[in-house]
Amino acid sequence: MKKIFILSAFCLCQTPPLFAWQAVNTPVVLPAEQSMQGINVEEERARIKSARDAATQEYKDTLKACYQQIMVSNCKMDAQQKKIEIDNDLRRKEILLNAYQRQQVTDKALQTIEEKQSAEKQTDAEDKRIEFHNTYLDKLQENLDKNEKYLQQQEEIEANREKYEKRMAEIKERQRRQQEKAAEVAKKRADYQRKLDEAEKHRQQVEADSANRKQPPEPPLPTPRPEDMPK
Repeated sequence: MKKIFILSAFCLCQTPPLFAWQAVNTPVVLPAEQSMQGINVEEERARIKSARDAATQEYKDTLKACYQQIMVSNCKMDAQQKKIEIDNDLRRKEILLNAYQRQQVTDKALQTIEEKQSAEKQTDAEDKRIEFHNTYLDKLQENLDKNEKYLQQQEEIEANREKYEKRMAEIKERQRRQQEKAAEVAKKRADYQRKLDEAEKHRQQVEADSANRKQPPEPPLPTPRPEDMPK
């Protein structure tokens, strides 16, 4: 951040201590706006101190010289006035320098804050990005768990269906065998009953024939044995 300052009389770096008294006799002219960027604060403070020390020493020497003149009071007043003007000029420069130094401190603090905020923003952005990715992964894992559970349910349904179909096939096979066995039993029963009916019919026929011929009746047909009964 660049701050523009107005230099009061002349640039600090252009005021050698030995020319302090010349500065008093030179009208103070405000220059155009100039930047103080790049000024070495410590060097400028050293120049101001040297100028102030030189002015103080020159003031003392002038006071001594005044006592050699007739108008001592006027000489002393002139020397004092020049000393005040030099001190005021140096003080103005010192105030500018202090303001510039404070501005440097402020700029550095602001830069530190901006860098910190920028770092915090980057950290926040990274945290949000990681949070978004974690949310996405959590959702994806949740969907995978649901799909896995659904597949397990489908596997169980398919296994139950296979068991059901296998059991149904076994039951149908048993029903078929039972039906075949029942048909076989019914056929045997019908055959046995038919044999009984034939035997009874034959017996009756023999008895009728015997009665007609008055001859001994023929022996009846053998009665079916119990083992011939259908089971």
